[in-house]
Amino acid sequence: MSRMHRLRRRASQDVVIHDRARSLAAQRLDALLEQADAMWLHDHLAGCVACRSIAAAYEADRLALRGLRERQPEPPRDLWARTSAAIERESARGGGARRASSGRPRRMPALGVLSGVAVIAVVIGATALSGGFLDGLPTTADVPTATVPPVAAVPGNTSPAPTPIAVGAGTVGWIGTSPDGALAYNVAKVEEVCAADRQPDCAAVTDGASKRVEITIRPKSISQSPVRNEAVVVGTDSTGEDAVLVIALPTAEPTSTPAPSDSPTTVPSATPVVTATPGPATSSPATTAVPTPTPTVKATPPVSPPASATPPASPSATPVPTVAATLAIVSGVKIVGESAAYSPDGSWFAFTARPSDDSAGPDIYVWRVGDERARKLTDDHSSVFASWSAGRLIGSRPVVTKIETAEVSAESFQLDPATGAETALTGATWRPVVAPDGSWAVTWDGTVRLATDGLTIAPASGTLVVRHFDRGVGPGGGGGEVIADGAVSEFDARWDETGTWLAVWLADASDPTIGRLSLIHVDPATGKLERPRGAPKDVTTLPGFSIANGRLAWATPPGQGGEGSRVQIVAWTDKTVGAVESGPVEGVVVIH
Repeated sequence: MSRMHRLRRRASQDVVIHDRARSLAAQRLDALLEQADAMWLHDHLAGCVACRSIAAAYEADRLALRGLRERQPEPPRDLWARTSAAIERESARGGGARRASSGRPRRMPALGVLSGVAVIAVVIGATALSGGFLDGLPTTADVPTATVPPVAAVPGNTSPAPTPIAVGAGTVGWIGTSPDGALAYNVAKVEEVCAADRQPDCAAVTDGASKRVEITIRPKSISQSPVRNEAVVVGTDSTGEDAVLVIALPTAEPTSTPAPSDSPTTVPSATPVVTATPGPATSSPATTAVPTPTPTVKATPPVSPPASATPPASPSATPVPTVAATLAIVSGVKIVGESAAYSPDGSWFAFTARPSDDSAGPDIYVWRVGDERARKLTDDHSSVFASWSAGRLIGSRPVVTKIETAEVSAESFQLDPATGAETALTGATWRPVVAPDGSWAVTWDGTVRLATDGLTIAPASGTLVVRHFDRGVGPGGGGGEVIADGAVSEFDARWDETGTWLAVWLADASDPTIGRLSLIHVDPATGKLERPRGAPKDVTTLPGFSIANGRLAWATPPGQGGEGSRVQIVAWTDKTVGAVESGPVEGVVVIH
């Protein structure tokens, strides 16, 4: 055998070896290899740089494709218009060609196939260009096209199940529309999440006790009291007008099955009890008597929320109402912004509103728990509620009352909710959102102007920053850690109870019904901002989110094909962030 022949034979054998290695590297992505093949591949990759590189590329491609299945493509708004025009042009061109041709026609690909390929190409391109988590992780807020089943020990499933991250993140509540069109109140425990890159394989979070509620308005925002089973619902009534209701949230059923009884052991209150004195009062959805410990009660009829000296000792012991007790606290107004919130002690609720006939600009309103109606705290028609700082609320207004279209600076102030006494804060800042301990605040540092509706005041030129805050004085001047720079039409910022985690929602400039949400860790000593791996960054969400107990929850926009939104949750231990989501939910509003 000649030397040239031996070299050719050896090269041929090398090709076969490398082909086998690359084939096995591809096969192991979908199925377990035989032990002998797996050991041979391991030994070969250890000594072959080229095959090892190709195997790594295979794995990278698998992860990239895996990420695509959980992401909602965002095709251009004019996709169908351009596709339809292309179909019409192709149809006209095809007709002319058929008329001009002679003899046997050529066989061409079906027009539907060509247009389908074009649509797929555009959608895949849009998907590839969409944003994601920090460090290249997929965005949790993107809506999957179908509910992802949990990974279990299923025959033939060789992909390892994700290792759950145990968290003590409490519960997440939301109201959505049930299949029969009724509103349903849902509460889900958040005990386990998965690493962000394995979230699609994580078992979906489910509500433990969905209960029907009947509310006379369609909810847009729901704020739960920090101290009682009560919530303020902002929504629209049947005429399209904004309304604000106080409701008693359904409570958990007794753990044992109640036995039938001829008469209930609790007596419902017929009408809401209103506090007439100016002193602080509290309200409770509890009935006037506590059910007996033995399971011999049945659900009480609908009740209205009376005022009481103390909150109920154990809300979980109250039988479940099927109709939410409601109290309308304001009417004839339009709610402005996303900053409405309870005070830390749950005694007050503050929000911004303007007349529904657009006759004037915004003012700050407050409702004291137990009162029949909310009252207007300012009357300059240019003030907005920003946040609470201990027992006082913080508001902002332009430095002049008539700003037309010019950009002007802003000023902020503190208000006593009981007396309306105002104290000016230093610095030209707009809507400071103060951390629970009062040491830091998110604030717009720049100018403001009238929005396109001619009534709403919005940020103009400047930056959204985190700054040191001094109670009674205001945000510190200069510097600050920048959250967003440039155009911000509307923002909603909320701190967790530790003051070390911050969630910021920025409204879309062209569509304020959606926005981008980010989770940020704030160093309590320096105010330095960190974005841990896996934390959501600029994910697309509906307005309204909840942050507390080491977790952040929000609702995604509705999916394609009529699929509902999803409640998505990220939870963390120290700085390790994991994620989980619900199945599709129609008309979901997350309770914060």
